[in-house]
Amino acid sequence: MIGLIVAALAGFAIGAIVVLVILKWKDILNWFRNRQKLKESDKANIAFTLQERLGNGDYKTVQGIFNKRSNEVLDAEQSQSKKVDEELSRHHRDNELVVYE
Repeated sequence: MIGLIVAALAGFAIGAIVVLVILKWKDILNWFRNRQKLKESDKANIAFTLQERLGNGDYKTVQGIFNKRSNEVLDAEQSQSKKVDEELSRHHRDNELVVYE
């Protein structure tokens, strides 16, 4: 699944990168809540976060809505932060990609 989402992100034009000191789980939840209708408009739509630790120690995090049937990212936002809060860190402790179905 990670390969499909990463490949789909390569073709998806993400707007400006949001730069933060700390990315909080509640901010990601709010982003998903604002897109709840999109998520629920098709059973093939899933929510995801993809997080990478950069060489400079920062975190690059992408949250988005992905359609499993069409293999398309429908909406996404990317942020770069110095830190992530404990809740977000816990979600990504074992995986770069977390899917919320």
